[in-house]
Amino acid sequence: MATYQIRAMSVGEILDGTFTIYRRYFGPLIGIAITCYGAPAVLGVYVELRGGVLFAPGLWGLAMLLQAIGGLIAAGATVKVVSDAFLGREPVMGDALHFALGKIWRILVAGIAKYILVFLASILLLIPGVIVACGYAVVVQVVVLEDPASPTDALGRSWSLTKGSKGRAFVLGVVTFAILLIPAFVAGVLAAFFQGAFVLSTLVQLLVYPIFGCALTLFYYDLRVRREAFDLEHLSRQLGLGAEPAGA
Repeated sequence: MATYQIRAMSVGEILDGTFTIYRRYFGPLIGIAITCYGAPAVLGVYVELRGGVLFAPGLWGLAMLLQAIGGLIAAGATVKVVSDAFLGREPVMGDALHFALGKIWRILVAGIAKYILVFLASILLLIPGVIVACGYAVVVQVVVLEDPASPTDALGRSWSLTKGSKGRAFVLGVVTFAILLIPAFVAGVLAAFFQGAFVLSTLVQLLVYPIFGCALTLFYYDLRVRREAFDLEHLSRQLGLGAEPAGA
């Protein structure tokens, strides 16, 4: 299996690499998405088909909470899949989930802190919220690969890494979020014709969720390369493999 090269990349190259990895490792990536997003997706479909948020605001809130938690776990597991691919190892869904769950509390603390800060910044004005979101774009990647002394230290580390690159983070976020939102938009149009459109939209979103995690992991690699000469040997050590990466 070919080993990818860790190097500085443009936004276009990050997206190209994202789709290449997504196609090549579709199985484990979709398995992670279904495992982490499946329950909240089913709950969300149930609420929607029974009348929407006003019908069951409590269930809707639970679905949103489970989706947020599942998203953080999926992000951590996706880092492992992408990293294994770069190290010339065959990614395995179970190994990736086990890896992320081994850091679950650190991922949740850092991720929830990120959500809160982005929310507070967004209350002030939209633009500060966007800036904060871009600055904290690689918080999960930092937690998973760098194992900071405190989970909240990942916030400062992500902010430092994205210094001078928040514009690229914004462009990358806009493109990937557009990919996620397209199914919802199409479902809104189709809902006028048949009720099952929302179910179809949810299934499609499950298929595209991994794209976001892959893109941010490649963006993290790019930031490390530009600032710290990050390479496969560094990645291997941070994953705790303690051996020379395959093909290096």
